[in-house]
Amino acid sequence: MKLDLSGKRVLVTAGSYGLGYACARSIALEGAHVVICSRSDEHVATAVTSIAEDIADSAESAGGTIFGFAADLSRADDLQSVVPQARSFVGDIDILIVCTGHPPTHPFSVATDEDWIQGINLILNPVIALSREVLPYMQQQKFGRLIYIGSVFGLEPEKTSVIQSTLRTGLNAFSKCIASEYATSGVTANVICPGYFDTPLCRNLSKQYAESLKTTSEEILNQWKNISPQKEFGDPDDLGALVTFLASSKAKFITGTSIAIDGGFLKGY
Repeated sequence: MKLDLSGKRVLVTAGSYGLGYACARSIALEGAHVVICSRSDEHVATAVTSIAEDIADSAESAGGTIFGFAADLSRADDLQSVVPQARSFVGDIDILIVCTGHPPTHPFSVATDEDWIQGINLILNPVIALSREVLPYMQQQKFGRLIYIGSVFGLEPEKTSVIQSTLRTGLNAFSKCIASEYATSGVTANVICPGYFDTPLCRNLSKQYAESLKTTSEEILNQWKNISPQKEFGDPDDLGALVTFLASSKAKFITGTSIAIDGGFLKGY
């Protein structure tokens, strides 16, 4: 299937590893000009080098390019500079993929005001600010893709992760509103809701849970692995492929929806 992404300009946040990296790599291999940002200069440089090598080595690569810079989306100054910096590499942005880190993981009885503020700064503020920056151009050119990486907890809340469950649900609502408002402008907005994937974030979270539950990280990871009927962690490349399809013209009639990619974890229809 030809996804017609050659020449598209793409911004991927948190693109230096994990799910964000998988998105950036997949879409760059389809010929897009991709800019990634992440908090660490070192991680960004490593990711850019790796993706560039994959583009060069791919027999099916369609001329994509990869660039990157460091930015912390939870910091107001950095957040305001993200789109201008991305434009300095590739020009106006056709496709925005917002992936962020994980907010503090606590039940309501433990979460503090500072935890809630940190979660809002991490999950909601970036999608609001970055979408506001790129939408005028997308509307003008009659094409745009907004893809937000959320969580299955935004579809089925988890009491031990009240901040994520609450704010990811808000992300779903935000995406639906954007999709409705810009529906006649060739712009789509969707949320991808991953379950448990084999990523550094998942392994780091397992250590946090293990400490609070007085068990081992390996035991937590084994529990998470067996949550889905497939009894496996998700492969980040599979999520990258889904995002790449949604970014293409083939997905023009898919908008305003939240799509689970979770190995059958969720029980709702």
